[in-house]
Amino acid sequence: MKKLFKIGLIMQGGTSWIGGTEYIKNIILALSSLPNEERETFEICLLYNQDIAPDIQNQLKPYLNAAYKLENELEQINFVGRLKWKIRRVLFKQTDPRFSDFLNKNKFNFIYPYLVPKNEKLLYQGCPWIYDFQHKYLPDLFTKSDVEGRDRGFAQIADLSSRVVLSSKTAAADFQKFFPDSKCQTEVLQFRTSLPSSWYELDPLLVQQKYNLPERFFLISNQFWQHKNHLVVLESLKILQASSIYPVIVFTGHIYDYRKPDYIDKILQTISTYGLANQVYLLGLIPRIDQIQLMRHSLAVIQPSLFEGWSTVVEDARCLGKKMILSDFPVHLEQDPPGSVFFERNSPQQLADLIGEWWEKLPAGVNLEEESLAQQRNKEDVKKFGYRFLEIA
Repeated sequence: MKKLFKIGLIMQGGTSWIGGTEYIKNIILALSSLPNEERETFEICLLYNQDIAPDIQNQLKPYLNAAYKLENELEQINFVGRLKWKIRRVLFKQTDPRFSDFLNKNKFNFIYPYLVPKNEKLLYQGCPWIYDFQHKYLPDLFTKSDVEGRDRGFAQIADLSSRVVLSSKTAAADFQKFFPDSKCQTEVLQFRTSLPSSWYELDPLLVQQKYNLPERFFLISNQFWQHKNHLVVLESLKILQASSIYPVIVFTGHIYDYRKPDYIDKILQTISTYGLANQVYLLGLIPRIDQIQLMRHSLAVIQPSLFEGWSTVVEDARCLGKKMILSDFPVHLEQDPPGSVFFERNSPQQLADLIGEWWEKLPAGVNLEEESLAQQRNKEDVKKFGYRFLEIA
């Protein structure tokens, strides 16, 4: 019997970075979407440290060959172990002998995202992932230690890895720009979102009513981080007030930014100062199934972000055939989903013009024809994403 190719995916993110969790989940679902004759050639295993949210566990369980909670699987840390691992690091130049023992014991072939130094002869391969270079373009949004940590980690990848995955051509060009002498080969993996087919059959009106929302609204689904650019939306609503146009915006997403804890206070103060309380709904972090139903019911999705590696929100809206108003950040232009229009990312006037126009003409609710077409396109897109990951592995 031919040995199956064993893939280990290391869970990313958590409540503080939902995008990381969704990224790994989407890889698993893309691999699982491949035809049986392809799917039967490899195993999908999940490696994780933090507990995974029950809804994500339930969604992924049918597609996993195994799941490993690393704190239970790795050799226990004690004096003898520390000494043994130090000797192997110093004398044999092994970067992470403790983790390597686990990977060898379980006969993994490929680990992602994970840096395997090109000078180490190991029984498995790996590839690191650089999500974006936001800290190079917007350094003021990061702490000094965050900037230094990213620079150090990315430089290590450029020096030690034979390959690196980036989520966009834009990010790949940035890698070449910031590490022009690196011999590390860039691999572009543009992910696609996978949604359960049953979610398309639900009634989004029930979720609208659950949150006591009006019939018509735009949706913004971003964590409340500064680079997500919520303030430009509030400025655009203020501009529209002067023309007696009062669109409603629903915001979802975790409201805490550890780098700027008072950012949400600034949002709330701006809403109060501009008199937007009747136009803005802040729902916070809600179940993903609810978020998708609100997206289905919305007039359109607005994504005003100043920076993205590859926007999950854009891919979610693409799945549903929803119209989008996007900032003109290069990655958004690269994603270029159907039915999208773009505004200059620092121009509340341009955004106001688009919101005002669409508020007047777009209906609320699901366009079944557009959604059905989007769902069919998505199935093919997800398969291509899965095949591309296998090429890299």
